[in-house]
Amino acid sequence: MGKWYGKESFRWIVLISCVAVYCTSTLVRWNYTSITKYLSADMGIGKPELGLLGSAFFWSYALAQTPAGSVADMFGGRRIIPIGTGLMGAFLIGFALSNTFTETLIWRVLMGVMASACWVPITSVIMKWFSSKERGFAMEMITGVGGGVGEAISFMLIPFIAVLVTKISFFDGLPGWRSSTILMGIIVIAVAISSHFMIRSSPTDMGLPALSDSVRKKKEGYSAHIKEILTDPTFWFLSLVWCGYIIASRLIVGWLAVYGAEYYMNAEGMKKEMAMIAGGTIATTFVIGRAICAPLVGKLSDYLRKNYGVPRSLILLAGLLLLVVTFIVFRTVPPTVMWLGVLAFFSGAFINIYALVNVVAAEIWSPSTAGFSTGLINTVAQFAGAASLSASGFMAVKFAIKGGEYYTGFYGIWYMGIVVCVLASLAAVYVVYREKKAGVFAE
Repeated sequence: MGKWYGKESFRWIVLISCVAVYCTSTLVRWNYTSITKYLSADMGIGKPELGLLGSAFFWSYALAQTPAGSVADMFGGRRIIPIGTGLMGAFLIGFALSNTFTETLIWRVLMGVMASACWVPITSVIMKWFSSKERGFAMEMITGVGGGVGEAISFMLIPFIAVLVTKISFFDGLPGWRSSTILMGIIVIAVAISSHFMIRSSPTDMGLPALSDSVRKKKEGYSAHIKEILTDPTFWFLSLVWCGYIIASRLIVGWLAVYGAEYYMNAEGMKKEMAMIAGGTIATTFVIGRAICAPLVGKLSDYLRKNYGVPRSLILLAGLLLLVVTFIVFRTVPPTVMWLGVLAFFSGAFINIYALVNVVAAEIWSPSTAGFSTGLINTVAQFAGAASLSASGFMAVKFAIKGGEYYTGFYGIWYMGIVVCVLASLAAVYVVYREKKAGVFAE
């Protein structure tokens, strides 16, 4: 790190650290999904309670987004990211030691608050370190690689460790899912400590000049700029686009490992332990699609914007339409494991285009207030995502065919995804029109 310190190339150190931090955020938010069979048996809960357990994190996460973004704008991401990430890891350990379902909900709420110190402050930092020529790639690296690795750990490594530690004495003989979760909490704390040394809030913290577009509206004043954002209809339509992606993510990521495990237990006749690992493997193909395709889409967005003035929101629109098709295909009966794996792969590719929303917001209203703009957009979307995840378990029960096959128990979840993505696509059409009309692509 020393040879890059004080140089523009230090931005890559910042990016690597932000990727690692976002990895811990996704690990924490989804850690429960791949151990649902153990958790359900331990706590005596079913699908409705699992939906509530997932949404508990996102309700508090939503509330904390805008404050976290404004703090990052005013005081710098470096001051908030390490503290929030470290506490998030500590609360994950608390979750592992819960004795009742109520306690697990409380710990999930607390983790959600601390996770707000990850995504939006990261966006604020990245927008100040990377110019418009690289922002799409940088943000998609965070969501694609960082988020992908975090989900891979949640979906595949945690259940594997959970099975392994049941056969050996680990963390004073705690049950497998508890021991594996404690181990993940320790890893999160380690990443938090490293981020303190690797992240700087902006180039000016190292004596480097600020990027020209990072300060282009600074003279207007922060409060005046906030008013401009809130009174622009494009901001609220962009929030609806983000809602579409977040809800799609919550539905697929929240239920894919469960769906995969049900498939293996019912179609392949696997026992519960092996089905949980196999279901996590299916979810991991989602992660591979995310990790490979998201950075490529970000790079494509940078190229098309720079050379042809193609609005980034046009790519967002295409992604939403592809998600509509994906949910429709999920509604069909999975004939083979390969079919399910391919579907999961493309789900990961399409959903994780969402990071371009943050780039669009920063480039329309300036990176100097990226924390506030992306924080408020994320607040709106996270409320929608939490509500959808809360409702998803009940929708699954309502639309399931009585006495039907296992896959009918997921129909309501896929129906919800179709409707939401169609509505978000309509909002994206408006954003494309306004972006082109405003001419925000020429700098």
